Amino acid sequence: MKRVLVVASLALLFNVAAVGQQSQPVYIRFDTAQSVLNVLATAHVSGSMQYSGKCTPPVLVPDLPPFRWVQKPYPLNPVDILRTMFSIDTGIVVSQESNGIIRVAETGVQTDILVVKIAHLSFDRISDPDYALHVVLSAPEVQSFMRAHGIGQPFDTFSAPIYELPGAQNAGASPRPGVRIISGELNDVTLTDALDYLLKAFPGFWLYQDCETLDQQRVVYFSLFPVPGRMWSWDGTTEVVR
Repeated sequence: MKRVLVVASLALLFNVAAVGQQSQPVYIRFDTAQSVLNVLATAHVSGSMQYSGKCTPPVLVPDLPPFRWVQKPYPLNPVDILRTMFSIDTGIVVSQESNGIIRVAETGVQTDILVVKIAHLSFDRISDPDYALHVVLSAPEVQSFMRAHGIGQPFDTFSAPIYELPGAQNAGASPRPGVRIISGELNDVTLTDALDYLLKAFPGFWLYQDCETLDQQRVVYFSLFPVPGRMWSWDGTTEVVR
């Protein structure tokens, strides 16, 4: 069941649009995610994206920022490459932390939820990155903060809560040899710290989008984008994301 939902969701995400400019075309949605993954994978680092977007039909979530293809000769540093890619929006800042994680963040985006303190998280040999994200976002402190501040969570086109993915039903399944898993416990960490922890098992980048609906309700969206070629287990089988 999960494979059908994920493939269908990706099919929507792959429906990219291009805004033509004579010498430097601008691309959005999946092209953005894939290009960021390529940069991170080449440099063997992970990262995050934090920005404001649109949560109004017919815009799909996530509403990824536009970027420019990097022209040759390419910058040597992945931070410089990403800065060039996102130079369309002067409000986007790219930096790299001491732990190697690269941050692509829009100036002024609301990040209050990212500093919510979580008392305890436990990961018991989880091989499904969607479920690992579900564990983090289901933390009582995160959900309590969202309720207290009237923050909504987007629903996908199948009318299922984005954090209640079918993969959660397979959380106890034993992963096959060679499949990445996440284990361990975290105590007194921020939501950002917890999301960064997921990248240790599932390298790539996590995404946070803050947006407003037509009736001016705040909605936040989180997602985890894996590096191409990473494997995990679904329903007892091994799947490769390319």
